[in-house]
Amino acid sequence: MSESLRVLIADDESLHNLALAGQLETLGHQVVATAANGREAVELARETRPDLAFLDIRMPTMTGPEAAHEIAADRPIPMIILSAYSDARTVDEAIKAPIFHYLVKPVDPDDLAPAIAVARARFDEWLDARRQRDMLELRLEERKIIERAKGLLMESRRLSERDAYRFLQKTSQDKNTPMVDLARKILLAAPLLQKE
Repeated sequence: MSESLRVLIADDESLHNLALAGQLETLGHQVVATAANGREAVELARETRPDLAFLDIRMPTMTGPEAAHEIAADRPIPMIILSAYSDARTVDEAIKAPIFHYLVKPVDPDDLAPAIAVARARFDEWLDARRQRDMLELRLEERKIIERAKGLLMESRRLSERDAYRFLQKTSQDKNTPMVDLARKILLAAPLLQKE
């Protein structure tokens, strides 16, 4: 059996909540909270910090996709949409949300374990892609800072682009400090360099 997960269920039909909770507990998972609407699901997600959430697509006060956006903004987790509807508009609404699987109600117990596995795998891929994107953005930002510092050195010390870069590289190594940190210091000292 896979690891036991802490699960949040949100469905405005209490019988669906009970049935799904029983199926999840049979699989060895712990249902930490059940909500009757989207707003309650968001609040319970903050309080109970589940590992996984099942959200009904159409609930009062806030839909499942709307709740998914709020939950993900606070603390991303794998989320599965539950729906009695499979029309194009409903599916499209789910696609635009941070949802990692879609199950049509009533949920077949045999579909539950594979749906959880798929949702978790897709969530892990999404997290990895997000980390890579953040890392690329950081590298790009660092590159811009280094380029600005290099330009400042070229202007203030009348260095070629190559010599300015070598100066940054050598000073970074000599001082055992990352090149971007050195570049930031040079940019902070820009008014002094320009007076020289």
